[in-house]
Amino acid sequence: MAFHVEMRQGFRRASAFNLDAERLGRTVIEPWRSGSPVALGDREWDPAESTLKIVEGPELATSDLAFGRGWQNAERSGRDVTATAIEGAARRAATVCVLATSDSAERSLAGSLRRMGVEPVAWAVVKDRIRSAVSAPAHPLERIELVATFLGVDGAAPDEGWLFEAGLALGALGRRAVIVRLGDSPLPAQLADFGAVEIDLRPPAPTQALEQCLRDAGYPI
Repeated sequence: MAFHVEMRQGFRRASAFNLDAERLGRTVIEPWRSGSPVALGDREWDPAESTLKIVEGPELATSDLAFGRGWQNAERSGRDVTATAIEGAARRAATVCVLATSDSAERSLAGSLRRMGVEPVAWAVVKDRIRSAVSAPAHPLERIELVATFLGVDGAAPDEGWLFEAGLALGALGRRAVIVRLGDSPLPAQLADFGAVEIDLRPPAPTQALEQCLRDAGYPI
């Protein structure tokens, strides 16, 4: 199977045929999702002003593309997968991280996420993305491929190292860094100045607030 792509803007249109998944993602979906121009045909297409259609179907032979019939044959033999292709790319790029004050808090919070079908990554992954964004002005922090970082706080007193990492997350990621209260102790005073989003996940609190934070951050849940 192959992917066929058409871009439209007003009366203008351009098509590409017989793309594999890797090339589709690299040349079309990734720039489209980031709002960057998509190079197709003899021009670049602005996602804000264009429409995109992706069809999955059999590879088209040269004869299928002759006389300007390529897109007609692509639609006849394939199916529209635009929404699922973009959603799938969003899910693969979506990153959720847990940074907790204790191992037990991390296990509890990560377990809640996994029950929702979300597999958290290590804080080091997110920290590397922040560093890369800071060192590359063309890729500002708001474009980091990241959905949310949850700062799990329980009764354990956070050490200075954790507070530094938490401050980095809150300062760099804004509302995409969420403080999750898992224990009965008050939140560390050092975190109060950030005005961060806070949710209470102490048992038997439901996980709806956690789910809503993910949705607000753009996670396809």
